Amino acid sequence: MRMHKNVYLALAILFLISFIYSLFDIGATHKLFFWEVNIWVYRLFRLAIAALFMKSYLEIRNREKSTGK
Repeated sequence: MRMHKNVYLALAILFLISFIYSLFDIGATHKLFFWEVNIWVYRLFRLAIAALFMKSYLEIRNREKSTGK
């Protein structure tokens, strides 16, 4: 089952908002998958996930444009 392309866009936006929100976090660490990690590692993780979803969205959109769907 394929996800609709707009789901990728929505997830990219949500992770980007999460990244921006984390910039206002004053803590030095954050809990990520049961481990305490440096806040910048957490922020990089959120930004990378947002970029991955955006890349997937753009690839699907370009593929649909080229096939004429």
